[in-house]
Amino acid sequence: MQITSVVNQKGGVGKTSLSVGAAAALAERGCRVLLIDLDPQGHATTEMLGMDEVPPNAPSLAKALTKMWKGPIEELVVPHKRSNIGRGGAFDVIPTSPGMFDLIRRLDQFRVPGWQLARVVQFANYDHVIIDCPPALDVLTNNALAASNGILVPVQPDRTSIRALRLLHDQVAYVEQTVGRPPITYYGIVPGLYRRPISHYAVAALQELHTFDIPVLAHLPLGVVMNEAGAHGTPVTTFAPETIQAVAFREIANTLEWYREQKTTGPVVPAEEEFAFEDFISDVSAARTANDNGARKKLYDFMPKRPRPPQ
Repeated sequence: MQITSVVNQKGGVGKTSLSVGAAAALAERGCRVLLIDLDPQGHATTEMLGMDEVPPNAPSLAKALTKMWKGPIEELVVPHKRSNIGRGGAFDVIPTSPGMFDLIRRLDQFRVPGWQLARVVQFANYDHVIIDCPPALDVLTNNALAASNGILVPVQPDRTSIRALRLLHDQVAYVEQTVGRPPITYYGIVPGLYRRPISHYAVAALQELHTFDIPVLAHLPLGVVMNEAGAHGTPVTTFAPETIQAVAFREIANTLEWYREQKTTGPVVPAEEEFAFEDFISDVSAARTANDNGARKKLYDFMPKRPRPPQ
């Protein structure tokens, strides 16, 4: 399962459109896709996909992130039924909920903020998880970054986006160091929300974006078709499949799927180096017994022991 965050702390750059479009294009080609609406404003849920917010008394992502609800992730998922889905594919959504607005304050109370979202999605059964992040470098975005294999960065071709990209780069490095995770892959920059023909100012900004040594993917210029698709609660890949925006989303989906295939077809870990849960529990048991007063002694002895290979 590949987890991708669509992130930029600058608002109005097309994060939600990119999240929905990329997820829909992946589902269209037969991938099992889960879209997580992590933005408390909930535009992906209500404005782009025409879905309802989660009722206050129902299980929700906000409750799962704060451990107020501990059920399986399947109970948070709602299928989107107005999308073209390829054979074997799925387009599921974890919608927004009223509790998302208070979530930042509650997550800040956790001793080690950052891993809550990863805990919630770790047993999901999908090819791709796409996270629509809020327009801020806050604890919600940090949670998304901590859980992600890589990121997509939508930008407008202007000077403010260049500064925002530098700040995002610093935030990614901070999360990597703070939670002690491997480097996050930049899948690419997605320029968008500019008028055609493109201005000389925008061309100059695009040239400077190329200096970040991050792949620049298909462009998403302004088009009323995006608003029309949202008004119908349908991804543009379904609503207007021949438009330049729909074609761009498919190209971006090809990039994400290429990264996932590279990961799944990588070198096979030798059996003797595979993670063994039983060995891990035994090591934890030994460490706890050595460092406490004996109250936990033999706590894990019921675990089956796997014979260790001869040295």
